[in-house]
Amino acid sequence: MKELIILILFAATMNSCKNQYEGIPNVNVDIYINIQNPQYQSLSGMGSWTYLEGGSKGIIVFNSDNENFLAYERHCPFDAQNSCSKVSVDETGLSATDSCCFSKYQLLNGSIIDGPGSLPLKGYNTSFDGNIIHIWN
Repeated sequence: MKELIILILFAATMNSCKNQYEGIPNVNVDIYINIQNPQYQSLSGMGSWTYLEGGSKGIIVFNSDNENFLAYERHCPFDAQNSCSKVSVDETGLSATDSCCFSKYQLLNGSIIDGPGSLPLKGYNTSFDGNIIHIWN
């Protein structure tokens, strides 16, 4: 009986570790960008954003309040196997839409706003020291 309980607990633990972003390749990300570099001046104002190479299909970096930056994978979490799925920032600069399923995501927290998707955008860890943004997973 004790072995059965241990087996059940082990199976439950393994199931809870399942990647919720199944289909999005888990690519190593460890990027440093200096916002003083002219290439990244587009990040200087609150609500500004830029695209970076990296991740599976690229990364969106969003300036949420001039002291905190958010980074999201551009690979759409809905139907991730579809080769055309790629999230792009829309004309408002506050949301991003997938080019294939048209799921729309809020850049302030990555949550789904509209469309068939149910998962938020895959986020990356970020830190900011006043000049350098570090993005990693």
